[in-house]
Amino acid sequence: MNTDQLYYFKYLRAYKLSFQGEFTKAVELYKEITNSQAESTLRFRANLSIVNSYAISKNWADGLTHLAINLDILPQITEPEFQELGLLIAAMFYNQLGQYELGLKYANRLGSQLSQGRNYCLAKQLALESQFKLGQLNEDSPQIAQGLQACQQSNEVVMESAIYSYLAELYLDNNQPLQAIATLEKQLVAIEQTKYAPILAQYYALLADSYFQTQSYSLASDFASKATSQTQNIANSKPEVTAYNILFQIAKSRGEHQQALAYHQEYAAADKAYLDEVKTKHLAFQLAQHQATEQKNQIKLLDDQNRLLRLEQKLSRSETENNRLFISLLTVSILLLAGMVYKSRTTQKRLKLLAEYDALTKVHNRGHFTQQALNAIDYCSKNQQAASCILFDLDKFKSINDTYGHATGDWVLKQVAQVCQAHSRKSDLFARLGGEEFCIFLPSCDVNTAAQLAEEYRKLIAAIDSNGSGFEFAISASFGVTDFSLSGTNLDKMIADSDHAMYVSKKTGRNRVTIFSDGIAEFKRNKQANSAMGSQTTETRV
Repeated sequence: MNTDQLYYFKYLRAYKLSFQGEFTKAVELYKEITNSQAESTLRFRANLSIVNSYAISKNWADGLTHLAINLDILPQITEPEFQELGLLIAAMFYNQLGQYELGLKYANRLGSQLSQGRNYCLAKQLALESQFKLGQLNEDSPQIAQGLQACQQSNEVVMESAIYSYLAELYLDNNQPLQAIATLEKQLVAIEQTKYAPILAQYYALLADSYFQTQSYSLASDFASKATSQTQNIANSKPEVTAYNILFQIAKSRGEHQQALAYHQEYAAADKAYLDEVKTKHLAFQLAQHQATEQKNQIKLLDDQNRLLRLEQKLSRSETENNRLFISLLTVSILLLAGMVYKSRTTQKRLKLLAEYDALTKVHNRGHFTQQALNAIDYCSKNQQAASCILFDLDKFKSINDTYGHATGDWVLKQVAQVCQAHSRKSDLFARLGGEEFCIFLPSCDVNTAAQLAEEYRKLIAAIDSNGSGFEFAISASFGVTDFSLSGTNLDKMIADSDHAMYVSKKTGRNRVTIFSDGIAEFKRNKQANSAMGSQTTETRV
């Protein structure tokens, strides 16, 4: 074989390893090709396979790095087949990462180049997925019919079924479960024949939700069980969360308390795993953006330095001709250098702010909070002092975003951050962990004092006047509290325990404070006490 054939043979070997699930070995071979003298199209295809491998293994950070490489190379690719593949992988990766604006951008680019065929169907489906997630669709949107027609013409049952699932969810969001059932059952036999687990799980979960809303609990339970069986090999999936929640609600309504508790534990674990993955994707994308910004700044600084060197060389050549000109140019050089130093320091300061503070709320981000909290834990442990952790999540925040827009949601997040930060102690560490979730670490503070402070935060948040946003709606938050005595001195465990307690606050009525403990019996007693006290907010130990 000649050199090009040898490179292509290596590519095929890597492709075979990918199909066998040996992604680490496959990626090593793909990287050998991308770093070689192979022709550009093969290097492009190898890098595409790396992006796909990282997406499957959920290595979002490295996947973003290689996706950026491919998008830089894409304009140089002349073969339409591989141009389409590059756009397709970009749209799919960004949708999987939850960056639907970017996914829609590349799906539309791909769709504009085609008029039929499998890739045209995929482009339509990916665009509809992005628009659905961005809240840009309704049941009558013409794009849905266009996408279904494109996939039916190319006999792409899986993609067609995915589009039907978006339509069914739109019906459910508008309290039309019967229409959702009709939509899903029309395609159910076809998608079951494919045995494609991700879409099957989605269909079963949506049918379970639809039948639950129509109070057909037996059918809802059957479809929820089918959904959980399909998600056994699919980690951190939304259908699994939906299915276990419905099974829990049905068991609870039937008075099957032991079974309801088991389902609730499965639901809580699935919900937390799903939310953790969403946060991981968001953090990976933010890190990639920061790294790209830093790289651009470094390149600009190097360019400035190169310009300065060229200027100094010119000054050196002119020295013998005119001393006055030399002095003038030297002065200019010094001023340029001072400006560069000032600009570099300003850039570093700005990057530090980006690295340590949340851009929207101006409070600590998760990374900086973790570093500071670990230092505080070390200090409190050495000095035998107590320390507590408060975790809270805004109630029905998605509904605020969906009803009044993301600008109003951002306004709420900033207001909550301002009132809480103004009320916190100087030694407290206050951070936004992501989305509508905030955390406060309180050195030298036991759990009872922390619970009292959490109650004050709860009241402050509930007292925020929403009229400043231009709309009128209620704002509240659910809190979880723990300390060293309950969770130990491991930060991850303190956050996890606070998170568990916060979910109990959510499930027992929202807008309340819950202290973490392992006593299930005590939780039941407190829950009975809550019922006796009516709507009065109480502190519940779990």
